[in-house]
Amino acid sequence: MTGKLFYLLGEGLQSLWRARIPALGSMLTIALTLIIFGSAYLVLSNFDRATRRLQSQYRIDVFYNPLLNNQEAFEIYKRLKDIEGVASTEFISKERAATIFKQEFGEDVVDVLGTNPLPAGAVVLVARGYRTARRINRIADEILSYANTTDVSYRGELVRILERYLQFALYGGLIIGLATLLGAFFLVSNTIKLSIYAKRDSVDTLALLGASRQFIRIPFLVEGSIQGLLGAMLALTAILGILDVINYILEQFVLYRIIRPPYLTSGMLLFGLALGLVGSYRSIRKFIRPGELGAI
Repeated sequence: MTGKLFYLLGEGLQSLWRARIPALGSMLTIALTLIIFGSAYLVLSNFDRATRRLQSQYRIDVFYNPLLNNQEAFEIYKRLKDIEGVASTEFISKERAATIFKQEFGEDVVDVLGTNPLPAGAVVLVARGYRTARRINRIADEILSYANTTDVSYRGELVRILERYLQFALYGGLIIGLATLLGAFFLVSNTIKLSIYAKRDSVDTLALLGASRQFIRIPFLVEGSIQGLLGAMLALTAILGILDVINYILEQFVLYRIIRPPYLTSGMLLFGLALGLVGSYRSIRKFIRPGELGAI
């Protein structure tokens, strides 16, 4: 059994070496395909992490009419808790607004102007399940619909821009990825076909000796699997190398690192193996009898 296994593996490696130029093309195409899909997964994972960091600070600053006193503004403020998606609220009195102004700008607004023109306001924290651009916009619009609410400030525009560009990147990456995926299938299949035709005499001999169809097919599946795994290793090396370079540059300017998402290595290796197997199986699926190479 062990000898048979080594024979099949050896035949697969020999076939790969004989067709090394076509095999190199298929491996590079597999690598390119996996780089595209692996990069998309990397971007998605880190975008989700960055978005969650923004969302953890998601708040809406509310400003009321400066002509209202604290009591009048507080009556409007009490209605905020009834809005769907609001997790908590905090009332900012005119005096508290003046204190915040002094902390931010180092000047006492009453000393400068002789009065306090700052409006009362509120801070609204959005519930976890509502921290998306669309839902935060709806909450902000409802707050603005209250009388004497003059303005709201929030980070919804930033998230909306990020979501828009992420969609463009995903759609573009998906189209390019699918195109290279088809190319990878074609090149792996073509390489296996070349190997089959190059070994047709050996295949016929094995058939005459009573070898089963599966026994004859396995070396070609091994060859396709090796192409897929080597292509996945090339892609993984490229992605991790680029990731190290980007993180090195980021560390020089900002305190942020792009993380390596879980299952990246195992996922790419399995994806590469699957590409190689499916591409090779595509070539031998019409293999009825070893002597009928023209049916492939």
